Amino acid sequence: MHASKGIRLLRPLLALLVAACGGGETADTLPAGDPTPGGTAVIGHLTDFQGFNPVTNTGILTDEVIKQMLFTPLIRYDEELNVQPYLAESWELSDSSVTFRLRGDVAWHDGRPVTAEDVKFTFDLGKNPETASLLGSAYMNMVASATVVDSQTVRFDFVAPHAQALESFWWAPLPRHLLQDVAPGQMSQASYNQEPVGSDPFRFVSWERGQQMVLEANADFPQALGGRPYLDRVVFRLIPEPTTMLTELLSGSIDVAGWTLLPDQAQQIQGQQGVELKHYPSRELTYLGWNNERPVFGDPDVRRALAMATDRPRTIAGPLHGLAAPAVGMIPPWSPLHGEVAPLPHDPAAAQALLARAGWRDSNGDGILDRGGQPLRSTLLVNSANRMHQDLATVIQQQLRGVGVEVQLQQLEFGTLLQRHRGRDYDAVISNWTLDTFKVDPTPLFSCVEARRPQSANRAGFCDPAIDELISRGLRTTDPAAARQIWTSFTQQLQQRQPITFLFWSEDLAGVGPRLQGVEMDVRSKLVSVPDWWIPASRQR
Repeated sequence: MHASKGIRLLRPLLALLVAACGGGETADTLPAGDPTPGGTAVIGHLTDFQGFNPVTNTGILTDEVIKQMLFTPLIRYDEELNVQPYLAESWELSDSSVTFRLRGDVAWHDGRPVTAEDVKFTFDLGKNPETASLLGSAYMNMVASATVVDSQTVRFDFVAPHAQALESFWWAPLPRHLLQDVAPGQMSQASYNQEPVGSDPFRFVSWERGQQMVLEANADFPQALGGRPYLDRVVFRLIPEPTTMLTELLSGSIDVAGWTLLPDQAQQIQGQQGVELKHYPSRELTYLGWNNERPVFGDPDVRRALAMATDRPRTIAGPLHGLAAPAVGMIPPWSPLHGEVAPLPHDPAAAQALLARAGWRDSNGDGILDRGGQPLRSTLLVNSANRMHQDLATVIQQQLRGVGVEVQLQQLEFGTLLQRHRGRDYDAVISNWTLDTFKVDPTPLFSCVEARRPQSANRAGFCDPAIDELISRGLRTTDPAAARQIWTSFTQQLQQRQPITFLFWSEDLAGVGPRLQGVEMDVRSKLVSVPDWWIPASRQR
């Protein structure tokens, strides 16, 4: 047994979380005694990793491996989403700055200590426009600068007092001694990204693109942070076909099917002897995006009408098998800053009235609304590899046709779709937005600054000074109750303007095979408890 395993045995709370649906208490599902060191767990996933660099990565699975297995963020979250020390053992927080005192027992996997210089080096890279890092917008926009006080102490000065200040530091530092000679503009091409030297409970072993990636236990990880993981190795296997992944889970070839399990596959797992279905609220928002720069979608009344023509509860009950929650805005239900806002109703008659007020009527009796001789027709882009999105697109197409809007579906390979979405070369699109952090910051998605910046995350091209003002006030309000009121007003105003139509917060889904024990998953990550996963000695391989 590990002396400090209690630190990491995190049980999901939030009154939401894990439902483990199996086939009853059989020999495969009963507890297998005390945790046993050793063995290899195999995780299946659909798409390959990006480079393992916290500054340049944009992939969700890669980010989870970085934060939960390979690198050591300054802070981490407990099961109730309270900020806890991790690489930083303590801090002093004021309205103008925060000073972190780092642990002295965390080392890079090459043996060099992790220092304040590494932290400042990574912060500066994240803020540098040449790296095009998402850290800058997701975490660092309210932080002005970093100063090394001594080798174990670093101070960050804020742009202004702001709420959820500590949440700005859920990112992991890079080893300065290995990357200081790489130009910021070349950081995404650094050879380091393919063979990373990290600092967390697992070490990098190998990565065969298109096949598998292997990590092994870090025997030198500090006992105070949990010590060596139980597993000897974790193998991530790329299985690009969802049906094959499910088959391999049910046959025992893999231990976890988790990136990405579809709702109909979750239904198949339920009742399978020895296989658990894990499902819990995710950080992934699915939305119907409108290009606000196109004349048709530049009118908020039109966008709101299309939202009211979309039957979100029916969609959730149908293609999603109920494994989602309707979305009202971009602040998820589990956030402490979430306020209760009534959703726009599904009301086709009201939608048609709004469209008529905007001048859209069926003047020639063909069933399609028109204005000035132009039919209300648009093209909806959808990922050709995402079956759930394709099902959603078909349902939405039918629902909008019911109010006189003609939608043509165009399936595109994801890279092409993303390129067109980023370039605002589209009418409408079904897409996802995954929250990088647990703090509320709508700046990337909805600010005028981002609307004016090419290739930004504000892919709708939405700009409204009143919304910008609410964002600014919300970010700078340090009182949680006052901040919640501001964000509630923000959600209400955004709902009226409908720059995008919020569809649902999906539930995260994973299947876990009978060999693997100690698996807990929640909104933080599927990998949040991976150092505590274990395999009975009789089943190790």
